[in-house]
Amino acid sequence: MIKTINGWRALFALMIVVFHVGATSFEEMTWAGVTFFFMASGFLLAMKHPFNQLDGASWRRFAWNHAVKLFPLHWLTLALWLVAMALLGLLVIKPLALTLNATLLHSWSLSHSIYFSYNKFSWFLSTLLFCYLCYPLLARWFAPLRLRHKGIILIVLAIIDFIVLAGTDDYGRTALYVFPPVRLIDFAIGITLAHVCQWLKGSRVLGKSANGTDAELVAVALLSVMVMTCQSYDSLLPWTDAILWWLPIAAILVVCRLYDRREGFIGKILASRPLQWLGDISFEIFMLQGISALVYNYWIAPVMAHLGVQYVYNEVAADLFGTSAPGLIVWLILPVDILLAWAINRLFTKPVTRLLRRD
Repeated sequence: MIKTINGWRALFALMIVVFHVGATSFEEMTWAGVTFFFMASGFLLAMKHPFNQLDGASWRRFAWNHAVKLFPLHWLTLALWLVAMALLGLLVIKPLALTLNATLLHSWSLSHSIYFSYNKFSWFLSTLLFCYLCYPLLARWFAPLRLRHKGIILIVLAIIDFIVLAGTDDYGRTALYVFPPVRLIDFAIGITLAHVCQWLKGSRVLGKSANGTDAELVAVALLSVMVMTCQSYDSLLPWTDAILWWLPIAAILVVCRLYDRREGFIGKILASRPLQWLGDISFEIFMLQGISALVYNYWIAPVMAHLGVQYVYNEVAADLFGTSAPGLIVWLILPVDILLAWAINRLFTKPVTRLLRRD
């Protein structure tokens, strides 16, 4: 793992959580963060698993190892969500939604009540699983193409994506936001960026400085400009699902790769121990945010209220997490989420992955 990419993963995961629990100023960073996760997945896989020769055994081993990364955590968080909702008397079982959810097929549905059923953030694992399963084929048939040919293919897909989004309402855009083939474009861009980095390694401009401070500043500036642009022009919001974030996220990934182990000032912060620790548990942070909100909202907030601590009702967050009681405060939910994520990662994710992984 490139440390600076892991650091960015931590930052984006935290910003996604704080937006979901009511800090609306982080909305654009949430769009960017989801795009980053899919692009970074394709980018890192292309460096680690080139698949020069594809055979049945290697594909099965790859698929198994990556399924092991997703299914156990998904099933645990689904079980925790069901138990929590049952204890609160809010549980409603929908057989079709539960079946599709448990098998990580629910992001293929175009129905909001299915792809956001139960633990609403598990759509990400459903879509990521599809990308993982497609990766050996992409690595075998797409990655070896010349860079310009890959660029032409991605431009055509981007135009199609743009046209589809232009003619789609908010409900439809949300469905496309989680739909696996759409997110496969982000994933394929990440694979292409790994090829771009190989081409740029000999660049005189990028290889001249001893560290990446200047390049890091440019990448962060691109991201900042896009955030400010989206905040200033609401008409751009329909395109923030992915398209507008491809350039700044691509810049971040390329800079992280080219200046790996010779980071600049920003890179050193991203590679710091606290952010590396948070990056290592970012999967769990993302997946447990809804459960953490329930724990805080129904079991911690009432106690704090009796102690005289004031709390406020946030309608957006309450609707998102399926809660009806007041008490969602971002800076109090976040520590609960991080603590649960650390415990699950240490006591469940790591042991289960070591036990089931096939080397």
